[in-house]
Amino acid sequence: MTLTTIRSSFLGLAALSLSLLPVAASAQTPEKGGTLNIGVVSDPVTLDPAFFASYFELYEQYLIYEPLLTMTPDLKVVPGIASYKQVDDLTYTFEIKPGVTFQDGTAYDAAAAKFNLDRMLDQKTGSPRRSDLGPIASVEVTGPLAFTVKFSQPYAQFPLVMTNRAGLFVSPTALQKLGPDFATKGVGAGPFKLDSWTKNGQMVLSAFDGYYKGRAPLDKVIIRPIPDETLRTAGLKSGDLQLVDIVPPQSLAQIKTDPSVNVADIPGLGFNAFSINNTKPPFNDMKVRQALLYSVDKDVVNKVAYFNTGSPAFGPVPPPITWAFDPNFKPYKRDVAKARQLLAEAGHPDGVPFAITVVASPLQLRIAQIIQAQAQEAGFKVSVRQVDATSLISVLQKKDFDISWSPWTGRPDPDGNMYNWFTKGGPNNFSGYSNDDVDSLMKKARVSADQTERAAMYRQAQQIISDDAGMLFLHFDSTLQGSTKKLHWTPYPDTAFRLGDAWLQK
Repeated sequence: MTLTTIRSSFLGLAALSLSLLPVAASAQTPEKGGTLNIGVVSDPVTLDPAFFASYFELYEQYLIYEPLLTMTPDLKVVPGIASYKQVDDLTYTFEIKPGVTFQDGTAYDAAAAKFNLDRMLDQKTGSPRRSDLGPIASVEVTGPLAFTVKFSQPYAQFPLVMTNRAGLFVSPTALQKLGPDFATKGVGAGPFKLDSWTKNGQMVLSAFDGYYKGRAPLDKVIIRPIPDETLRTAGLKSGDLQLVDIVPPQSLAQIKTDPSVNVADIPGLGFNAFSINNTKPPFNDMKVRQALLYSVDKDVVNKVAYFNTGSPAFGPVPPPITWAFDPNFKPYKRDVAKARQLLAEAGHPDGVPFAITVVASPLQLRIAQIIQAQAQEAGFKVSVRQVDATSLISVLQKKDFDISWSPWTGRPDPDGNMYNWFTKGGPNNFSGYSNDDVDSLMKKARVSADQTERAAMYRQAQQIISDDAGMLFLHFDSTLQGSTKKLHWTPYPDTAFRLGDAWLQK
Protein backbone atom coordinates (compact mmCIF):
# COMPACT_ATOMS: atom_id res chain seq x y z
CA MET A 1 0.00 0.00 0.00
CA THR A 2 1.33 3.42 -0.92
CA LEU A 3 0.67 6.70 0.81
CA THR A 4 -1.38 7.65 -2.24
CA THR A 5 -3.72 4.81 -1.35
CA ILE A 6 -4.00 6.09 2.21
CA ARG A 7 -4.78 9.60 1.02
CA SER A 8 -7.30 8.68 -1.66
CA SER A 9 -9.99 7.88 0.88
CA PHE A 10 -10.01 11.50 2.07
CA LEU A 11 -10.86 13.12 -1.26
CA GLY A 12 -14.54 13.42 -0.41
CA LEU A 13 -13.64 15.22 2.83
CA ALA A 14 -11.25 17.44 0.90
CA ALA A 15 -13.91 18.54 -1.55
CA LEU A 16 -16.28 19.36 1.29
CA SER A 17 -13.71 21.15 3.41
CA LEU A 18 -12.34 23.23 0.59
CA SER A 19 -15.82 24.26 -0.49
CA LEU A 20 -16.45 25.58 3.01
CA LEU A 21 -13.35 27.74 3.41
CA PRO A 22 -14.49 31.17 4.67
CA VAL A 23 -12.43 33.17 2.20
CA ALA A 24 -10.27 32.06 -0.69
CA ALA A 25 -7.01 33.65 0.36
CA SER A 26 -5.52 33.23 -3.11
CA ALA A 27 -8.17 35.47 -4.67
CA GLN A 28 -6.49 38.64 -3.41
CA THR A 29 -3.00 39.90 -2.68
CA PRO A 30 -2.38 39.57 1.08
CA GLU A 31 -2.22 42.82 3.01
CA LYS A 32 0.65 43.03 5.46
CA GLY A 33 0.40 44.05 9.09
CA GLY A 34 -2.19 43.92 11.83
CA THR A 35 -2.83 41.99 15.02
CA LEU A 36 -5.04 38.92 15.10
CA ASN A 37 -6.90 38.39 18.38
CA ILE A 38 -7.97 34.80 18.98
CA GLY A 39 -10.33 33.50 21.66
CA VAL A 40 -9.81 29.89 22.78
CA VAL A 41 -11.20 27.65 25.50
CA SER A 42 -7.96 27.28 27.43
CA ASP A 43 -4.25 27.89 27.71
CA PRO A 44 -1.90 25.08 26.72
CA VAL A 45 -0.21 23.10 29.46
CA THR A 46 3.27 23.23 27.91
CA LEU A 47 5.04 24.73 24.89
CA ASP A 48 7.39 21.76 24.51
CA PRO A 49 6.02 19.58 21.67
CA ALA A 50 7.80 16.52 23.06
CA PHE A 51 5.29 16.70 25.90
CA PHE A 52 2.16 17.96 24.17
CA ALA A 53 -0.67 15.89 25.61
CA SER A 54 -3.51 18.35 26.06
CA TYR A 55 -6.17 19.07 23.46
CA PHE A 56 -5.51 22.78 23.97
CA GLU A 57 -1.91 22.83 22.73
CA LEU A 58 -3.10 22.49 19.16
CA TYR A 59 -3.82 26.23 19.01
CA GLU A 60 -0.15 27.17 19.31
CA GLN A 61 1.55 24.12 17.83
CA TYR A 62 1.66 25.27 14.19
CA LEU A 63 2.31 28.90 15.10
CA ILE A 64 5.48 28.54 17.17
CA TYR A 65 6.55 25.32 15.45
CA GLU A 66 6.78 24.11 11.87
CA PRO A 67 6.39 20.41 11.05
CA LEU A 68 9.11 18.59 9.16
CA LEU A 69 6.53 17.67 6.50
CA THR A 70 3.27 19.45 5.72
CA MET A 71 -0.31 18.17 5.61
CA THR A 72 -2.66 19.95 3.22
CA PRO A 73 -6.33 20.67 4.04
CA ASP A 74 -7.26 17.57 2.01
CA LEU A 75 -4.87 15.52 4.17
CA LYS A 76 -2.09 14.96 1.65
CA VAL A 77 1.53 14.85 2.77
CA VAL A 78 3.73 17.33 0.89
CA PRO A 79 7.27 18.62 1.45
CA GLY A 80 7.70 21.20 4.17
CA ILE A 81 10.96 22.13 5.82
CA ALA A 82 12.15 18.84 4.35
CA SER A 83 11.31 16.56 1.46
CA TYR A 84 11.42 12.79 1.81
CA LYS A 85 11.73 9.54 -0.12
CA GLN A 86 10.61 6.10 0.95
CA VAL A 87 13.53 3.95 -0.12
CA ASP A 88 11.90 0.68 0.94
CA ASP A 89 9.39 -0.56 3.53
CA LEU A 90 11.84 0.19 6.36
CA THR A 91 13.78 3.24 5.20
CA TYR A 92 12.99 6.95 4.73
CA THR A 93 15.48 9.59 3.64
CA PHE A 94 15.01 13.32 4.30
CA GLU A 95 16.58 16.41 2.76
CA ILE A 96 16.16 19.69 4.67
CA LYS A 97 15.89 22.97 2.78
CA PRO A 98 19.06 25.07 3.03
CA GLY A 99 19.11 28.19 5.16
CA VAL A 100 16.32 27.25 7.59
CA THR A 101 16.84 28.46 11.16
CA PHE A 102 15.04 28.27 14.46
CA GLN A 103 13.75 31.47 16.02
CA ASP A 104 16.94 31.88 18.10
CA GLY A 105 19.15 31.68 15.01
CA THR A 106 20.20 28.05 15.51
CA ALA A 107 20.55 26.17 12.23
CA TYR A 108 17.72 23.78 11.42
CA ASP A 109 19.89 21.01 10.00
CA ALA A 110 20.18 17.23 10.02
CA ALA A 111 21.94 17.26 13.39
CA ALA A 112 19.03 19.24 14.90
CA ALA A 113 16.54 16.79 13.40
CA LYS A 114 18.39 13.81 14.85
CA PHE A 115 18.64 15.57 18.22
CA ASN A 116 14.86 16.01 18.30
CA LEU A 117 13.99 12.49 17.17
CA ASP A 118 16.51 10.91 19.54
CA ARG A 119 15.16 13.01 22.40
CA MET A 120 11.57 11.93 21.75
CA LEU A 121 12.60 8.29 21.37
CA ASP A 122 14.69 8.22 24.56
CA GLN A 123 12.81 6.38 27.29
CA LYS A 124 14.41 8.67 29.87
CA THR A 125 12.71 11.67 28.26
CA GLY A 126 9.28 10.15 28.88
CA SER A 127 7.76 11.75 25.79
CA PRO A 128 4.39 10.55 24.45
CA ARG A 129 5.92 11.10 21.00
CA ARG A 130 7.88 7.88 21.46
CA SER A 131 4.70 5.95 20.70
CA ASP A 132 3.82 8.25 17.77
CA LEU A 133 7.17 7.53 16.12
CA GLY A 134 6.61 3.79 15.91
CA PRO A 135 9.33 1.12 15.57
CA ILE A 136 12.26 3.38 14.65
CA ALA A 137 15.53 1.44 14.72
CA SER A 138 17.92 4.32 14.01
CA VAL A 139 18.28 7.94 12.92
CA GLU A 140 21.46 8.59 10.96
CA VAL A 141 22.88 11.91 9.75
CA THR A 142 24.16 11.39 6.20
CA GLY A 143 25.01 15.00 5.34
CA PRO A 144 24.67 18.53 6.71
CA LEU A 145 21.01 18.64 5.62
CA ALA A 146 20.34 14.94 5.05
CA PHE A 147 19.31 12.18 7.42
CA THR A 148 17.88 8.68 7.23
CA VAL A 149 15.30 7.03 9.46
CA LYS A 150 15.28 3.23 9.56
CA PHE A 151 12.55 1.06 11.07
CA SER A 152 12.60 -2.44 12.48
CA GLN A 153 9.13 -3.04 11.00
CA PRO A 154 7.09 -1.26 8.32
CA TYR A 155 5.32 1.88 9.53
CA ALA A 156 3.37 3.25 6.57
CA GLN A 157 1.90 6.24 8.39
CA PHE A 158 5.29 7.70 9.33
CA PRO A 159 5.13 10.61 6.82
CA LEU A 160 1.73 11.59 8.26
CA VAL A 161 3.22 11.45 11.75
CA MET A 162 5.92 13.90 10.64
CA THR A 163 3.22 16.46 9.81
CA ASN A 164 2.04 16.50 13.41
CA ARG A 165 3.40 16.76 16.94
CA ALA A 166 6.25 14.28 16.48
CA GLY A 167 7.43 16.36 13.53
CA LEU A 168 7.58 19.63 15.48
CA PHE A 169 11.24 20.19 16.29
CA VAL A 170 12.64 22.54 18.92
CA SER A 171 15.87 24.51 18.89
CA PRO A 172 18.50 22.28 20.56
CA THR A 173 20.35 25.40 21.68
CA ALA A 174 17.29 26.91 23.37
CA LEU A 175 16.32 23.61 24.99
CA GLN A 176 19.77 23.10 26.48
CA LYS A 177 20.00 26.73 27.59
CA LEU A 178 16.54 27.03 29.14
CA GLY A 179 16.19 23.55 30.63
CA PRO A 180 12.84 23.17 32.44
CA ASP A 181 11.93 26.76 31.54
CA PHE A 182 11.65 25.72 27.90
CA ALA A 183 8.10 24.53 28.66
CA THR A 184 7.03 28.17 29.01
CA LYS A 185 9.42 29.71 26.46
CA GLY A 186 9.02 27.41 23.40
CA VAL A 187 11.45 28.09 20.53
CA GLY A 188 10.72 26.52 17.17
CA ALA A 189 10.91 27.32 13.47
CA GLY A 190 7.29 28.34 12.95
CA PRO A 191 5.91 31.57 11.52
CA PHE A 192 5.47 33.25 14.93
CA LYS A 193 7.79 33.50 17.92
CA LEU A 194 6.74 33.84 21.53
CA ASP A 195 6.96 37.35 22.96
CA SER A 196 5.20 36.75 26.27
CA TRP A 197 2.85 34.35 27.98
CA THR A 198 0.77 35.32 30.98
CA LYS A 199 -0.97 32.14 32.02
CA ASN A 200 -4.75 32.49 32.01
CA GLY A 201 -4.22 35.97 30.60
CA GLN A 202 -2.85 36.05 27.09
CA MET A 203 -0.09 34.76 24.85
CA VAL A 204 1.54 37.27 22.52
CA LEU A 205 3.29 36.05 19.38
CA SER A 206 5.05 38.14 16.76
CA ALA A 207 6.01 37.34 13.18
CA PHE A 208 9.35 35.56 12.87
CA ASP A 209 11.42 37.47 10.32
CA GLY A 210 13.46 34.38 9.48
CA TYR A 211 10.53 32.06 8.75
CA TYR A 212 11.59 29.80 5.90
CA LYS A 213 8.53 30.57 3.77
CA GLY A 214 8.95 34.31 4.29
CA ARG A 215 7.69 36.59 7.02
CA ALA A 216 4.01 36.06 7.86
CA PRO A 217 1.64 38.84 6.71
CA LEU A 218 0.33 39.33 10.27
CA ASP A 219 2.53 41.31 12.68
CA LYS A 220 1.15 39.76 15.85
CA VAL A 221 -1.15 37.04 17.10
CA ILE A 222 -2.67 37.35 20.57
CA ILE A 223 -4.30 34.24 22.01
CA ARG A 224 -6.67 34.71 24.93
CA PRO A 225 -8.12 31.85 26.99
CA ILE A 226 -11.83 32.59 27.40
CA PRO A 227 -13.54 29.49 28.87
CA ASP A 228 -17.03 31.03 28.66
CA GLU A 229 -18.40 30.28 25.19
CA THR A 230 -20.91 33.16 25.46
CA LEU A 231 -18.08 35.65 26.00
CA ARG A 232 -16.03 34.19 23.13
CA THR A 233 -19.00 34.44 20.78
CA ALA A 234 -19.77 37.99 21.93
CA GLY A 235 -16.14 38.97 21.34
CA LEU A 236 -16.30 37.61 17.79
CA LYS A 237 -19.52 39.47 17.01
CA SER A 238 -18.24 42.72 18.49
CA GLY A 239 -14.94 42.54 16.62
CA ASP A 240 -12.78 42.33 19.75
CA LEU A 241 -11.84 38.84 18.54
CA GLN A 242 -11.20 38.03 14.91
CA LEU A 243 -11.05 34.24 15.34
CA VAL A 244 -12.48 31.75 17.85
CA ASP A 245 -11.63 28.10 18.23
CA ILE A 246 -15.18 26.82 18.75
CA VAL A 247 -18.54 28.22 17.74
CA PRO A 248 -21.13 26.89 20.21
CA PRO A 249 -23.42 24.51 18.30
CA GLN A 250 -26.54 26.18 19.69
CA SER A 251 -25.33 29.52 18.32
CA LEU A 252 -24.36 28.28 14.87
CA ALA A 253 -27.55 29.16 13.01
CA GLN A 254 -27.70 32.62 14.54
CA ILE A 255 -24.02 33.40 13.95
CA LYS A 256 -24.29 32.38 10.32
CA THR A 257 -26.75 35.24 9.81
CA ASP A 258 -24.18 37.83 10.97
CA PRO A 259 -22.87 39.57 7.83
CA SER A 260 -19.50 40.30 9.47
CA VAL A 261 -18.72 36.70 10.47
CA ASN A 262 -17.70 33.54 8.63
CA VAL A 263 -18.05 30.03 10.05
CA ALA A 264 -15.92 27.08 9.01
CA ASP A 265 -18.10 23.96 9.25
CA ILE A 266 -15.97 20.93 8.36
CA PRO A 267 -16.27 17.22 9.31
CA GLY A 268 -13.65 16.58 11.98
CA LEU A 269 -11.14 13.77 12.44
CA GLY A 270 -11.43 13.46 16.20
CA PHE A 271 -13.93 12.34 18.76
CA ASN A 272 -15.60 13.60 21.90
CA ALA A 273 -15.63 10.83 24.47
CA PHE A 274 -15.41 10.06 28.16
CA SER A 275 -12.62 7.94 29.54
CA ILE A 276 -14.01 5.39 31.99
CA ASN A 277 -11.64 4.50 34.81
CA ASN A 278 -11.24 0.74 34.34
CA THR A 279 -8.80 0.53 37.25
CA LYS A 280 -10.98 1.21 40.29
CA PRO A 281 -14.57 0.76 41.50
CA PRO A 282 -17.18 1.02 40.32
CA PHE A 283 -15.99 0.84 36.70
CA ASN A 284 -13.34 -1.84 37.14
CA ASP A 285 -16.36 -4.14 36.67
CA MET A 286 -17.17 -4.58 32.99
CA LYS A 287 -20.89 -5.05 33.70
CA VAL A 288 -21.03 -1.64 35.42
CA ARG A 289 -19.30 -0.06 32.41
CA GLN A 290 -21.74 -1.78 30.07
CA ALA A 291 -24.65 -0.57 32.18
CA LEU A 292 -23.41 2.99 31.78
CA LEU A 293 -23.17 2.65 28.01
CA TYR A 294 -26.69 1.19 27.82
CA SER A 295 -28.03 4.11 29.85
CA VAL A 296 -26.84 6.86 27.45
CA ASP A 297 -28.78 7.91 24.35
CA LYS A 298 -26.24 9.44 21.97
CA ASP A 299 -28.91 10.73 19.62
CA VAL A 300 -30.29 12.84 22.46
CA VAL A 301 -26.79 14.16 23.20
CA ASN A 302 -26.35 15.04 19.53
CA LYS A 303 -29.69 16.83 19.37
CA VAL A 304 -29.74 18.62 22.73
CA ALA A 305 -26.04 19.43 23.24
CA TYR A 306 -24.73 19.61 19.68
CA PHE A 307 -27.88 20.82 17.93
CA ASN A 308 -27.50 18.14 15.25
CA THR A 309 -24.04 19.29 14.18
CA GLY A 310 -21.58 16.48 13.60
CA SER A 311 -22.85 12.96 14.36
CA PRO A 312 -23.09 10.45 17.24
CA ALA A 313 -19.92 8.43 17.84
CA PHE A 314 -19.87 4.73 18.64
CA GLY A 315 -16.12 4.20 18.38
CA PRO A 316 -12.83 6.00 17.69
CA VAL A 317 -12.85 5.89 13.86
CA PRO A 318 -14.65 8.95 12.39
CA PRO A 319 -16.66 9.03 9.14
CA PRO A 320 -14.02 10.95 7.11
CA ILE A 321 -11.67 7.94 7.35
CA THR A 322 -13.94 6.17 4.91
CA TRP A 323 -11.80 3.08 4.34
CA ALA A 324 -11.93 2.10 8.03
CA PHE A 325 -15.20 3.66 9.22
CA ASP A 326 -18.14 1.26 9.63
CA PRO A 327 -21.47 3.13 9.28
CA ASN A 328 -23.37 0.09 10.56
CA PHE A 329 -21.43 -0.10 13.82
CA LYS A 330 -23.93 1.26 16.38
CA PRO A 331 -23.74 -0.77 19.61
CA TYR A 332 -25.45 -0.01 22.93
CA LYS A 333 -28.79 1.36 21.84
CA ARG A 334 -30.27 2.87 24.99
CA ASP A 335 -31.91 0.18 27.12
CA VAL A 336 -32.66 1.22 30.71
CA ALA A 337 -33.95 -2.23 31.68
CA LYS A 338 -30.75 -3.85 30.40
CA ALA A 339 -28.66 -1.31 32.31
CA ARG A 340 -30.53 -2.03 35.55
CA GLN A 341 -30.15 -5.77 34.99
CA LEU A 342 -26.38 -5.43 34.51
CA LEU A 343 -26.06 -3.32 37.67
CA ALA A 344 -27.97 -5.95 39.62
CA GLU A 345 -25.75 -8.72 38.22
CA ALA A 346 -22.72 -6.68 39.29
CA GLY A 347 -24.06 -6.58 42.86
CA HIS A 348 -25.57 -3.09 42.74
CA PRO A 349 -29.35 -3.62 42.67
CA ASP A 350 -29.83 -0.30 44.45
CA GLY A 351 -27.48 1.57 42.12
CA VAL A 352 -23.94 2.82 42.47
CA PRO A 353 -22.49 6.37 42.68
CA PHE A 354 -20.01 7.93 40.30
CA ALA A 355 -18.84 11.41 39.30
CA ILE A 356 -18.64 12.91 35.81
CA THR A 357 -15.56 15.13 35.39
CA VAL A 358 -15.84 17.93 32.80
CA VAL A 359 -14.26 21.31 32.22
CA ALA A 360 -16.25 24.32 33.31
CA SER A 361 -17.87 25.18 29.99
CA PRO A 362 -21.59 25.45 29.19
CA LEU A 363 -21.38 22.77 26.48
CA GLN A 364 -19.62 20.26 28.72
CA LEU A 365 -22.02 20.96 31.57
CA ARG A 366 -24.97 20.33 29.24
CA ILE A 367 -23.46 17.02 28.18
CA ALA A 368 -22.74 16.06 31.79
CA GLN A 369 -26.29 16.89 32.81
CA ILE A 370 -27.72 14.74 30.01
CA ILE A 371 -25.54 11.78 31.03
CA GLN A 372 -26.40 12.41 34.67
CA ALA A 373 -30.16 12.37 34.04
CA GLN A 374 -30.05 9.31 31.77
CA ALA A 375 -27.71 7.30 34.01
CA GLN A 376 -29.83 8.06 37.08
CA GLU A 377 -32.86 6.63 35.31
CA ALA A 378 -30.85 3.42 35.01
CA GLY A 379 -30.05 3.36 38.73
CA PHE A 380 -26.73 5.20 38.96
CA LYS A 381 -26.25 7.99 41.49
CA VAL A 382 -24.42 10.68 39.57
CA SER A 383 -22.63 13.88 40.54
CA VAL A 384 -20.90 16.38 38.26
CA ARG A 385 -17.38 17.60 38.98
CA GLN A 386 -15.93 20.63 37.19
CA VAL A 387 -12.21 21.27 36.67
CA ASP A 388 -10.45 24.06 34.83
CA ALA A 389 -9.32 23.16 31.33
CA THR A 390 -5.59 23.30 32.02
CA SER A 391 -6.01 20.80 34.87
CA LEU A 392 -7.88 18.27 32.72
CA ILE A 393 -4.79 16.52 31.35
CA SER A 394 -3.37 16.10 34.87
CA VAL A 395 -6.66 14.64 36.10
CA LEU A 396 -6.63 12.18 33.19
CA GLN A 397 -3.00 11.18 33.52
CA LYS A 398 -3.36 10.58 37.27
CA LYS A 399 -6.61 8.67 36.71
CA ASP A 400 -8.23 10.94 39.27
CA PHE A 401 -11.76 10.40 37.96
CA ASP A 402 -14.62 7.95 37.55
CA ILE A 403 -15.44 9.09 34.03
CA SER A 404 -13.83 12.16 32.48
CA TRP A 405 -14.23 14.18 29.30
CA SER A 406 -11.45 13.15 26.91
CA PRO A 407 -11.53 15.16 23.69
CA TRP A 408 -9.27 14.25 20.76
CA THR A 409 -8.63 16.36 17.67
CA GLY A 410 -7.99 13.25 15.65
CA ARG A 411 -5.48 12.02 13.11
CA PRO A 412 -5.97 11.15 9.41
CA ASP A 413 -5.17 7.47 10.06
CA PRO A 414 -7.02 5.16 12.50
CA ASP A 415 -3.72 4.36 14.21
CA GLY A 416 -3.62 7.93 15.48
CA ASN A 417 -7.09 7.59 17.01
CA MET A 418 -6.56 4.15 18.55
CA TYR A 419 -3.00 3.01 19.24
CA ASN A 420 -2.15 5.47 22.01
CA TRP A 421 -5.63 5.20 23.52
CA PHE A 422 -6.11 1.44 23.78
CA THR A 423 -2.74 -0.29 23.92
CA LYS A 424 -1.36 -1.15 27.36
CA GLY A 425 0.68 1.77 28.60
CA GLY A 426 -0.41 3.97 25.70
CA PRO A 427 0.12 7.66 26.61
CA ASN A 428 -3.57 8.44 26.07
CA ASN A 429 -4.86 5.28 27.72
CA PHE A 430 -6.35 7.31 30.55
CA SER A 431 -8.98 4.63 31.16
CA GLY A 432 -6.38 2.03 32.05
CA TYR A 433 -7.94 -0.23 29.41
CA SER A 434 -6.19 -3.56 28.93
CA ASN A 435 -6.95 -6.30 26.40
CA ASP A 436 -4.33 -8.60 24.88
CA ASP A 437 -6.30 -9.08 21.67
CA VAL A 438 -6.62 -5.32 21.11
CA ASP A 439 -2.91 -4.87 21.83
CA SER A 440 -2.07 -7.50 19.24
CA LEU A 441 -4.43 -6.07 16.62
CA MET A 442 -3.12 -2.53 17.09
CA LYS A 443 0.48 -3.65 16.72
CA LYS A 444 -0.24 -5.77 13.65
CA ALA A 445 -2.28 -3.00 11.99
CA ARG A 446 0.51 -0.49 12.61
CA VAL A 447 3.02 -2.47 10.53
CA SER A 448 0.68 -3.83 7.84
CA ALA A 449 1.03 -2.52 4.28
CA ASP A 450 -2.42 -3.77 3.21
CA GLN A 451 -5.19 -1.19 3.71
CA THR A 452 -8.00 -3.75 3.52
CA GLU A 453 -6.26 -5.88 6.13
CA ARG A 454 -5.69 -2.85 8.35
CA ALA A 455 -9.35 -1.79 8.09
CA ALA A 456 -10.47 -5.26 9.18
CA MET A 457 -8.15 -5.18 12.19
CA TYR A 458 -9.29 -1.72 13.27
CA ARG A 459 -12.93 -2.76 13.01
CA GLN A 460 -12.26 -5.93 15.00
CA ALA A 461 -10.42 -3.95 17.69
CA GLN A 462 -13.23 -1.40 17.79
CA GLN A 463 -15.74 -4.20 18.38
CA ILE A 464 -13.70 -5.68 21.25
CA ILE A 465 -13.26 -2.26 22.88
CA SER A 466 -17.02 -1.79 22.60
CA ASP A 467 -17.77 -5.23 24.07
CA ASP A 468 -15.45 -4.40 26.98
CA ALA A 469 -17.13 -0.98 27.36
CA GLY A 470 -13.64 0.47 27.56
CA MET A 471 -14.70 4.04 26.80
CA LEU A 472 -17.89 6.08 26.38
CA PHE A 473 -17.84 7.54 22.87
CA LEU A 474 -20.35 10.31 22.35
CA HIS A 475 -19.81 12.48 19.31
CA PHE A 476 -17.88 13.12 16.13
CA ASP A 477 -17.66 16.90 16.12
CA SER A 478 -17.71 19.15 13.14
CA THR A 479 -14.90 21.70 13.12
CA LEU A 480 -16.91 24.85 13.92
CA GLN A 481 -14.64 27.88 13.96
CA GLY A 482 -15.72 31.49 13.60
CA SER A 483 -13.80 34.39 12.10
CA THR A 484 -14.31 37.92 10.92
CA LYS A 485 -14.87 38.13 7.19
CA LYS A 486 -11.80 40.35 7.08
CA LEU A 487 -9.61 37.39 7.99
CA HIS A 488 -8.27 35.36 5.08
CA TRP A 489 -7.19 31.97 6.38
CA THR A 490 -7.53 28.23 5.83
CA PRO A 491 -9.28 26.03 8.41
CA TYR A 492 -8.29 22.37 8.77
CA PRO A 493 -10.37 19.34 9.80
CA ASP A 494 -8.07 18.69 12.80
CA THR A 495 -9.07 22.15 14.18
CA ALA A 496 -5.44 23.31 14.59
CA PHE A 497 -4.62 26.88 13.55
CA ARG A 498 -2.14 27.27 10.69
CA LEU A 499 -1.75 31.01 10.21
CA GLY A 500 1.58 31.52 8.48
CA ASP A 501 -0.20 32.84 5.38
CA ALA A 502 -3.25 34.35 7.09
CA TRP A 503 -3.94 38.08 6.71
CA LEU A 504 -6.41 40.73 7.77
CA GLN A 505 -8.14 42.92 5.23
CA LYS A 506 -8.13 46.53 6.32
